[in-house]
Amino acid sequence: MSEGSVYLVGAGPGDPGLLTVKAVQVLARADVVVYDNLVADAILDRLPARAERIYAGKEAGSHTMNQAVINALLEERARGGHTVVRLKGGDPFVFGRGGEEAMHLTARGIRVEVVPGVTSAIGVPAYAGIPVTHRNVAASFAVVTGRAGPVGEAAEVEWARIAGADTVVVLMGIANHDHLVQTLLECGRHQDTPAAAIRWGTTARQQTVVGTLGTIAARIAEAALRPPAVLVVGDVVSLMPKMAWADRRPLFARRVLLPLDPPSTLAEPLERLGAEVLHVAPTERSEPASWDAFDLALGALGPSSGIVFADEAGVEACFERLYHLRRDARAFSGCHIVSDGGPTGRVLAERGVRADTIAEQWDHLTLDTRDRRWVVLGSPDVQRDVAACLGVVCETPPVCSQRSVKWRADRLRELLTSRPVHAIVFSEPAQVRRLVSALDPEECRTLARIPLVAARQSVAIVLRDAGLEPAVIVGGRSPEAVAEAVTAVLAVRETGGA
Repeated sequence: MSEGSVYLVGAGPGDPGLLTVKAVQVLARADVVVYDNLVADAILDRLPARAERIYAGKEAGSHTMNQAVINALLEERARGGHTVVRLKGGDPFVFGRGGEEAMHLTARGIRVEVVPGVTSAIGVPAYAGIPVTHRNVAASFAVVTGRAGPVGEAAEVEWARIAGADTVVVLMGIANHDHLVQTLLECGRHQDTPAAAIRWGTTARQQTVVGTLGTIAARIAEAALRPPAVLVVGDVVSLMPKMAWADRRPLFARRVLLPLDPPSTLAEPLERLGAEVLHVAPTERSEPASWDAFDLALGALGPSSGIVFADEAGVEACFERLYHLRRDARAFSGCHIVSDGGPTGRVLAERGVRADTIAEQWDHLTLDTRDRRWVVLGSPDVQRDVAACLGVVCETPPVCSQRSVKWRADRLRELLTSRPVHAIVFSEPAQVRRLVSALDPEECRTLARIPLVAARQSVAIVLRDAGLEPAVIVGGRSPEAVAEAVTAVLAVRETGGA
């Protein structure tokens, strides 16, 4: 077995939209992902299902693994022939100890590649509306670790030089903020210098506290601000009232759950409005036990055939199989193509195929059965639902299989308790059944306290059958219509409306 390689990848400060294109590409082919405490949930939920996940987080006073163990783990997995991603919050070389890991691995002949990330030193202030430089205000900035002084991890910091920068950005500085503030004052910074502390920047949990160098310590204490947070000191902080933008988006600080695998076309419009979108499917999708039935159905397609794409999974699995067979969308030449007018149709269009018929409601669709054979493609439960709604004889060759996975159910329970979501969007009836089956009765009752958004009437029916009332039934199934519905529902909740 040939040896694998290790990618040191920066995950950015939290917003998955700040992942670089290269980071996304590397993660897509990862066999093993070793991740830190600062890697956001929304990013972890988009890791490939087949990848082994290993938590190696370090928090103040609590290290899951020490650095020597992490180094050995990366080496072991790489020597086993795996593609290993060491996923770090921010940038791997900005106080991420990525350099130590790279030196350990290269010294032992392991191939290492670095994928830089958006450092929280710049990204977090930017999301709070604070530029680290600004013409006529700040022409320089310094980034420094807060793990210095009494903490003792970086006693060599020359604070007199750091304090001379127009803007000082301190990472990991909240636990030690009293000492840091006092040190900057002793090094000549005036107590009226604007200062800000930003916790969980770029995520739905972003919290900003503003003051001056003389008051920021008290403000941090009043807000009970805890790590992880970034401390920014300098006149650029005074620009925040004019430049703040992230918290002005209608879904800022809202976490929306999509109980399906990524990617989903529903995510982008929600994220554009400021939501943190989490993808957690209760079940895991994999290849079917056999492709024989699909290959047979594919070979029999012709001008008298019709194909119904029942969901996004059906599209993805179908095209993956076509690629394996060295074929493409020309396999559907002459066929009548049917899809919904929402996510499935959008994904199909991205593959270069435009549906001949758009189904807003499957049970309202009338298919031409004269001398036409119909093939329905989708996840097994969605495939069955759609085939039953159509009321005609359909072929339903399996294109994927599904199974329950414990970690997914555990992740869902976490989102209902310790890290709650603010809304759940269901685009298919099967998604409701999968979620309910993954939870116990008490956990299902917890769902009643969360706004549930039904993308169509058939979803609402299944919700009500499960004893759950949808907060809204979306009139249009486009991703934009769903995002608008979520915004409206949460606005009503926030103002205390009915």
